[in-house]
Parts: sequence; structure tokens; C-alpha cells
Amino acid sequence: KHLVLCEVLRRESSSIYVETNSACAIYPMKQTPEQQYGIYYFLEKTAEEDNQVLKDSIYYKIESAEMQKGYYLGSPALAMEVLGRQAQKFLFFDIEKSALDNVERYAKQAELQTSVHLYNTDSLEGVMKLLPSLPKDSFIHIDPYEIDKKGDSGVTYLDILIQATQLGMKCLLWYGFMTEDDKESLDNYIVSSLEKAGIKDYIGVELTMNSIRKDSILCNPGILGSGILATNLSQISKDTILDYSNKLVDIYKDAKYKDYDGSLYIQHL
Repeated sequence: KHLVLCEVLRRESSSIYVETNSACAIYPMKQTPEQQYGIYYFLEKTAEEDNQVLKDSIYYKIESAEMQKGYYLGSPALAMEVLGRQAQKFLFFDIEKSALDNVERYAKQAELQTSVHLYNTDSLEGVMKLLPSLPKDSFIHIDPYEIDKKGDSGVTYLDILIQATQLGMKCLLWYGFMTEDDKESLDNYIVSSLEKAGIKDYIGVELTMNSIRKDSILCNPGILGSGILATNLSQISKDTILDYSNKLVDIYKDAKYKDYDGSLYIQHL
């Protein structure tokens, strides 16, 4: 998701960046099996000669430099690194105060503290209220894991994407699932909701581990499947999402998570 986020942000000019579930900007790495299957494997495979496209990605360049210091940059830091002073404002929402404190420290380090605004509140309600006041060229990054659960305000994260899309804003939404049943349920929810809202300009791509099962969890590397849903993006960004998704499937074809099959398959919504 961070690979795609960086490449899309690089291609879409946005004056305001909004993130619904920011979490931390920077994390210390611990060489866990999950990290070995994730970022360490990605960096190792990308460093090989035949992966020039991934090697040229801004995500690879940023994270490979950071990982040499023993850290990983999360999406708030990546957005600040990619957009920098091009963006007038960065708006980060999270219910965890400690995560926002981490983002604030990184913003100071990046000398972007005057353009970074932190909201220690429920983003379902907060972002929905904020949307009508934002300019059309805003970029909304929605990263909640569960996109179909209603909050206290009665809306879901998919509702935020739909509202922002109808206002003409660029949106990138990430979601996860752990079983094939969950995946099927989410797919139906997304497609029917977008159809009902009259939204046709979207791209949806899912990457799923071949170790996923119908209604049980064989292993847990953190996530067994995830999807990217994007709206109002340029054709070059849509092509980029597809291209990088296919390249991830390629480099993970022989991957293992512990003793489990770590290979992936791709599906389009």
C-alpha cells in the first residue's frame, strides 16, 4: 500500500493531503518474521538487477535509505517526503495521541510543522465534517482496515470515499481481509455501494496470499489479503497501480512466510 501511495502522490498534484488513520510516521525495525516477509523481502528482491522499475520507485529509494538506519517510514512520513512543500496542508487523524506525537516530531524534523495539522479524534465523523470545506484538489488517503463498519456517526470509511469522490477529490483507500468469505463480502459491498452512488471512475486491485482459506486462518503475517480502491485519479496513476501490483506478484512468486506459501494472486474489482 505504501509503494502505491508514494507513486500516486508523486503523480497527482494536491494542495491538501488528508489521512484518516495515520498511525506513526516512523518505526524502529525488529526483524520479526512479519517484517522479514514484508519490507525486508521487498527490499532484497527489488535490489536484484531485473527489478529496475521497482528500484526506480520513490518508495524503494526512501525506505532503503531509512532501513539502513534501522527505521521504517509509515504513510505520514512518506506523504511528507513525497509532497514536501508542494502541499499547503497535511491533515492527520488518529485516536491514538502517541501516534500523533510521533507524527509531530517527524514534521519538525522535516521542517514541515507549520503545514501539519493533527486531529486526535474519530476520523469517521471528523473527516466527513471537514470534506465540504476542502478544495477540490485535495487528496484523501483512507487507511482504516475495516471499511464496512459504521462508526458512532453512522457512516463507514467507504462512505467517506464516496462523499469525497462526489466532491471531485482524489481518493486512495486501503482495506484488508483474512478469509475468502471476508473478501467476497467486501467485494460485494464495494461494488454495490459505488454502483448505487453512480461512481464509475474508479480502479480496484486486490493482492491476496495463496495461503488464504475460505473461513479459517492458516497463518497470520499481519494480513492475508488487501485491496486498493482509488477514484478520480489520472490515467497514469491508474496504470501505475496496476503495474506495481503485478510487479509485487512477480517478486513474491517464491516467497515464504515461515513455512507457508507467501506467493500472491491479483484480482480486479
